[in-house]
Amino acid sequence: MRTRRRSVIQFFALVAAVFAALYYFGVANPITNHLRYGLDLKGGVSATYQAVPSPGAPVNSAAMQRVMAIMNYRVNALGVSEPIIQQIGRSRLSVSLPGVKNTQQALKYLGQTAVLKIESPKGKVLLTGGDLKNAQAEISQGSYVVGLTFNARGTTIFKDATTKYLHQKMPIYLDGKLLEAPTVDAVIPNGQAQLSGGFSTLKQAQRMALLLQSGALPVNLKVLADTTVSPTLGKAAVHASTMAAALAIILIIAVLIIWYRLSGVVADMALIIYLLLVVGVLWAIHASITVPGLAGLILSVGMAVDANVIIFARVREEMINGKTAQASVRQGFRHAIRAILDSHVTTFVSSMILFFLGTGNVKGFALTLMIGTAVSLFTAVTVTGVVIRWVADSGWTRVRSLFVG
Repeated sequence: MRTRRRSVIQFFALVAAVFAALYYFGVANPITNHLRYGLDLKGGVSATYQAVPSPGAPVNSAAMQRVMAIMNYRVNALGVSEPIIQQIGRSRLSVSLPGVKNTQQALKYLGQTAVLKIESPKGKVLLTGGDLKNAQAEISQGSYVVGLTFNARGTTIFKDATTKYLHQKMPIYLDGKLLEAPTVDAVIPNGQAQLSGGFSTLKQAQRMALLLQSGALPVNLKVLADTTVSPTLGKAAVHASTMAAALAIILIIAVLIIWYRLSGVVADMALIIYLLLVVGVLWAIHASITVPGLAGLILSVGMAVDANVIIFARVREEMINGKTAQASVRQGFRHAIRAILDSHVTTFVSSMILFFLGTGNVKGFALTLMIGTAVSLFTAVTVTGVVIRWVADSGWTRVRSLFVG
């Protein structure tokens, strides 16, 4: 009797929590207002740049890689979600920035030449990117570092600076933003130094080297064309997708209740919790919502429903074989979770491959599918598995047709 009462209280407490969450995140403070949207749904600006060579610095593949590195750095500084930066031909770049309001300011900021500065502890500029000859990622004593090589003028200045500011910090800035503040450990007379600490992977050290090199190789960028992308198409897509998703969810909720009775109610609760968790994760990681991303989300919803169907089908088979509700739930869930785990793991691995090997919209699709698959497995195990046991323990399952149809 005590177990039955506790199960009933837990079930209705969860129902109340689900309705409260729906009201808050759907009506009082819609979470959709806090999500980031891609260029296809929100609009923004798209521009084409021409790289112009400067004396002693021709435009080649290495220079274009450095330009793209600094552009990515600046776009992230603007807080733009899911930008698209692509090289066109040998010396052109295409940049698309979703959600940008001040188009001219953004384009001007992106097109400026990178400015590298090494300052004294009191903020006096000692060296600039023009004094840097080379920067490359290295491995020193088992750690990832960035090796710096200065030109003749920079070597002299750097020797004097390291002598004067021994055991003090000499901050390094790129475009006014602090990149590194290394401590001078010894006088450096040969114009070579290392940036150590903070690099957990070789890729991070390589990125830092590219950013530093971008200051040493000024590449002028000329805007050839810029276009403001209207969000009208995006609004139409959002409206159509919202209507389709709402209709699909309503039909799914109705079919689950009609076909699986009380278990269908449990599945609907799990589906609502699943949707809230997925949207919450997308908001927490500042992911951009695009049309391909919505497709991945809808596909993962189908997987979440499929997981519940597998569980209830196995539970119904056990009850048909004459087992009690509690025993049927235990055995049915144990057998169903194997198939659910297999399908979710294979989908998750496939989406990971798409995410790491794909580009642009493919990444958006893969990310939402990957998140949705992980959350679907979580809700199948922790929500559906637990709540259906509460229902079985509550005594509402004496009639099989009312429990699982």
